[in-house]
Amino acid sequence: MTAHTLYQMVPPTIRSIISRSHQQAAFSFVCPSCQLRTPAASRFSRANSSPRATLQKHHGLRSRNFSTTTRRSAYVNLTNRGVVRVAGPDAAHFLDGLLPAKILGVGPEPIYTAFLTAHGRILVDAFIYPPASTEAPEWFIEVDAESVDILTKHLKKHKLRSKFAIERLKEPPIFVSHDTALDGSQASGPSAIEGLRAGGKDPRPGMASRYVVSESWAAELRQKLGDELPLDAYTNERMRNGLAEGQSELSSEASLPQESNIDLLGGIDFHKGCYLGQELTIRTHHTGVVRKRVLPVQLYDKDSESIEHRSELPPPGSNLSKVSTRKGRSTGKLLASGQSVGLALCRLEMMTDIQLTADATNFDPKEEYKVTWQNDQGQDQSVFVKPVVLDWLRNGIEANLRRKERKPAKKQDVDEDELDD
Repeated sequence: MTAHTLYQMVPPTIRSIISRSHQQAAFSFVCPSCQLRTPAASRFSRANSSPRATLQKHHGLRSRNFSTTTRRSAYVNLTNRGVVRVAGPDAAHFLDGLLPAKILGVGPEPIYTAFLTAHGRILVDAFIYPPASTEAPEWFIEVDAESVDILTKHLKKHKLRSKFAIERLKEPPIFVSHDTALDGSQASGPSAIEGLRAGGKDPRPGMASRYVVSESWAAELRQKLGDELPLDAYTNERMRNGLAEGQSELSSEASLPQESNIDLLGGIDFHKGCYLGQELTIRTHHTGVVRKRVLPVQLYDKDSESIEHRSELPPPGSNLSKVSTRKGRSTGKLLASGQSVGLALCRLEMMTDIQLTADATNFDPKEEYKVTWQNDQGQDQSVFVKPVVLDWLRNGIEANLRRKERKPAKKQDVDEDELDD
């Protein structure tokens, strides 16, 4: 019995339902994030095409990175980072009293968090590497190279009579790699792989493993990890994943941890006891509304999906605004930029479809945004900017909203929340 014969035995009403469902399934694919519908024929018209590639094309985040375009045996040396070593019997409890993250009893994997000021703003963002064993209570703190002095002064200021030593490591190699050959080695103790002082999987979404190594063993570990790629490979991948990092993107004593997504990245334990900067952080979490967050943005020209042909890039700190208005309220602020992707602090209810309260938002899906600046010759320059809400960002924001009752925003919440300062 043929398939055609079997099909003819099906009642006509059922056959019509099957036919309609097949037509609908073959017609289009809908992006779950942006609700963008694309015909099936165009999705698979070219070789090596896939729904994932199609989504990347629509979102504009298609630049190459070392995790997808090179073999896994490659690494990046983070020459823009520094490390402070804190070792001694009181080191663990001292750091626990300063940091908003849970760092005790969590294992040897890196923790991404931030040291806060007394007013709840970010002093420096940091990776905390817990000790591999209780026999050697030494902690490694990785920060932006420009923040090392700020961090050491901060630690010494609060040390008082605590028993531990603070040491700034001199230009320690910090390797980032998607090769998992070294992962888990710290669980067996520091001697599991000679030269590896700390390391493990980066807890942030989409990122590789990172290792703090001894200078004397750097050459041998380089051979294990393969080819060295430029720092830009790591920076571009980080920006595509919507992750701000370091002094140039998270200004010391100015950036707020929730606006910088530290909370969504597991860097804040809201059930933890006292730590420096706790009051504002907890109050914002339970009663406030985080109206701005760092998002990845696509940078493009009117006739091009990127700005790779441009010799000048928009400088950090430039304001974002609507294309349709000559003058008006800033919708965000650029934090960093590359040839096709950047990071920006964006007003969520203006630039995205995210609704934070029961009130209507100002979001218009047809609206375009731009960043403007003046070059060295005083000439006005501008490029288009398109924010992207990645899945991990959207899921985290929606989870926060579900924990709160939606209520109309007070007018003063909006008036005091300016980006133009």
